[in-house]
Amino acid sequence: MLFDLQPKARREDLYDRENELKEFQNAANLGENLILLLGTRRLGKSSLLNVALAESGFPYAKIDVRSLYFTHGSIPQGILAQKILGSLLSMVKPHKSLLLRLEKTLSSIRGLRISGLSVEFDRKSDLAEILEKINSWAENENLRAIIAFGEAQYLRLSGIRYDGLIAYAVDTLPAITFVLTGSEVGMLQDFIGLEDPKKPLFGRYAREIVLQRFKREESVDFLRKGFGEIGIEPAEKEIEEAVERLDGIVGWLTMYGYLRGVRGLSHSEAMDELFNMAEKLIREELSSLIQNSRRYGVILKAVAMGNTGWSTIKEYVEFKMGPVNDAKFSTLLKNLLKYGYLEKRGNEYSIPDPVVKEVVKNL
Repeated sequence: MLFDLQPKARREDLYDRENELKEFQNAANLGENLILLLGTRRLGKSSLLNVALAESGFPYAKIDVRSLYFTHGSIPQGILAQKILGSLLSMVKPHKSLLLRLEKTLSSIRGLRISGLSVEFDRKSDLAEILEKINSWAENENLRAIIAFGEAQYLRLSGIRYDGLIAYAVDTLPAITFVLTGSEVGMLQDFIGLEDPKKPLFGRYAREIVLQRFKREESVDFLRKGFGEIGIEPAEKEIEEAVERLDGIVGWLTMYGYLRGVRGLSHSEAMDELFNMAEKLIREELSSLIQNSRRYGVILKAVAMGNTGWSTIKEYVEFKMGPVNDAKFSTLLKNLLKYGYLEKRGNEYSIPDPVVKEVVKNL
């Protein structure tokens, strides 16, 4: 169902994205070792990844790095190793002979105990060794093993140089493909450092798959098809207004469709409920950022109020909060770009998400 609020797992529940799925499959079939799945918040990266992995024909492990960080306050190597192995074993479980050979390959790792799908270590785990064993197993099976990290930019929030570990794997483990997704696109690119001579992955090739927001006609078609699935036909002006306010952000369009079609709210009730829910969600997302500097919130409000140039945004911030030097202000702007809350085209800044823009106006 197009209006299911959970990340999609089947192609028939995923609207379009055919080109992105083909590109993912092409990269995997060609044996490329690093795929970056990029896009701002609520564009459907998780859904695309789920479907792409399911249709790849390869065994895979999928880890939500953000949830690990929020649970542990860091990304411990042992926990990450457990998650990789647990996810891979779970995926391979239906294929008994394949599972047995994987377990046999892993059994040579000292201190590793596998009981069903439970993975434990009696000693400090060596993630590099684990990746080597997975690669060996995949090569023997004439397969690729795909390891996908959702919100991979959180890997940087650790004392472990996971970028170096990925670089090692990319260089020496030909049967493993890493997929890194991230909604904080700039932060993920900083972590990967493909163009930074000081970073381990400098100069490596990565297939970049960038999700764009829907075009206007695609947004309209998405809503029409979603409503058609559940047998209702809202007035055309309702669909037009929803697209006008929500733009091509599939997450918001899906939520509107769910509230309007599945829950049966009126158009105005659905829009009001969506923005009430969005305000709580966006305030929560911004809270940790604003704790670091209240100027982040003021910058966003400046842009939401129509100030698009560097100078006019700075004037608004200084009017509200007092003087800030140019270097500090530029750093704050760059960080908001990296976090995905701002976009820059030419010399103008904008908030790419219309719902965020509307909510920020009222902060």
